[in-house]
Amino acid sequence: MKKNAPRIVLAIAMILGLAASVSAGVKDMLFCLPGFPGTSSQAQPYIDKMLRHLEGKLGLAQGTMTGTYLPDGDKSVKMLVSSKPDLALVGPSILAGNHKAMGMKVIAKVEINGRGQETYSVITAKGGPSSLADLAGKTVSGAVVHDEKYVHNVLLDRKLAVGDLTLKSQKRPLKSLRDVVRGKVAAAIVDQSVVDHMSELDFAGDLQVIYTSVPVPAPAVVVMGEGKSHAAKLKSALVGLCKRADGKDLCKTLTITSINPASDVDYKSLYKRYNK
Repeated sequence: MKKNAPRIVLAIAMILGLAASVSAGVKDMLFCLPGFPGTSSQAQPYIDKMLRHLEGKLGLAQGTMTGTYLPDGDKSVKMLVSSKPDLALVGPSILAGNHKAMGMKVIAKVEINGRGQETYSVITAKGGPSSLADLAGKTVSGAVVHDEKYVHNVLLDRKLAVGDLTLKSQKRPLKSLRDVVRGKVAAAIVDQSVVDHMSELDFAGDLQVIYTSVPVPAPAVVVMGEGKSHAAKLKSALVGLCKRADGKDLCKTLTITSINPASDVDYKSLYKRYNK
């Protein structure tokens, strides 16, 4: 499952790097994508390589541009608060709970592997819990469970109250599913790509899907702080890149389907579901 992590990370690094190059005032980037494949250390060489390439083209000193990939939700939020980047690509679980407090302004959305939205499913062992109500008081594992309010209000549509579940962060979906079969957790929350490949597992017959969420939107490119003063230029550089000569082949090769214009209005339903 999800073996193309370096390619996805490199694609994200290149695209946001191209946007950041529009203005020398936008140099720091974070890629906050809970549940995405790979680790920060695995991704860093790809991010650094692309940023060094961009610096050379722009005549900037080596090391001027910096970027970090964070597939962990808790670490993403902590880094956003401490580093205060001008530009970031954030997954919906990060955006929903932090856009207002951190002054995020959405300027675009990035579709990866053809997905303009994502659903999440709750997986249990056959013969185990067969409904969300059956999970009350039990432990649930997943990659996007760093924000309890997001899990209950958005992914589970308030069918359980905050506090009804013990949430255990696990970046590797396969580990979550194995833990379900072994009885270490009552359920796992995984995205659609995991469900699509679940039949390939040798223990697939021991698993069942008991709930699937309403779709959540694609990751958003946001500007903060000084980045807001360059929002128009950044948006212009990003939107349509996958259709232009300088980006079409790149996007296709690196699994980026499209970069589309977006604003906070496009994420209004997400904010409402989170805060209602």
